[in-house]
Amino acid sequence: MPAAEFFRQFGFFARRNFFHAGLCAALRVEMRSAGRITATVREDGRTYLDPGSRKTQIAQVSDASADLVKSRLLDLMPELEQHFQLPLAWCRPPQFLAYHVGDFFAAHRDTGVDPAVQPKPNQREVSAVIFLNGESPEPREGSYCGGRLTFYGLLADPRIERAGLPLSGEEGLVVAFRSSLLHQVTPVTSGQRYTIVTWYS
Repeated sequence: MPAAEFFRQFGFFARRNFFHAGLCAALRVEMRSAGRITATVREDGRTYLDPGSRKTQIAQVSDASADLVKSRLLDLMPELEQHFQLPLAWCRPPQFLAYHVGDFFAAHRDTGVDPAVQPKPNQREVSAVIFLNGESPEPREGSYCGGRLTFYGLLADPRIERAGLPLSGEEGLVVAFRSSLLHQVTPVTSGQRYTIVTWYS
């Protein structure tokens, strides 16, 4: 399965060890004990529950943890502006996502609209994912199986337009990509998958 570096040829931003192992472990511990709310989907400016297309939980971490993560994400913003050649003004509050066995997020675009449609004001431009633990081919303590962040439409070949390219999750990795890209998280088959996501506008 392709590692993060493979996706740089498609314009992705990727950095290993964006969060060190100790911080990842501390956030996982907090997320396991935190209260949870069911994640929603967003479309045409509306948010709603749709268990047929998204099944995961948002952990309600402490304000201190949320502020620390957002500060790190804001520090990254100038580099993302340069990488994507886009003016970015702010990022949304990060979501701390806990995927258990069977949880998934069906194929979607974070913009909520097709990239051919006229962009809306304050539309999400860049999506970022921080992996707090890594994917493993076999069940292993602290890792997860399945739960692959998979992208579509990266290869300009109609014969394989429905074939997705999965990115290998690694502890501490941050990956950022255009929010208009079609992507999904496949069902987790073992363990628990912990990530943090945000969107820049």
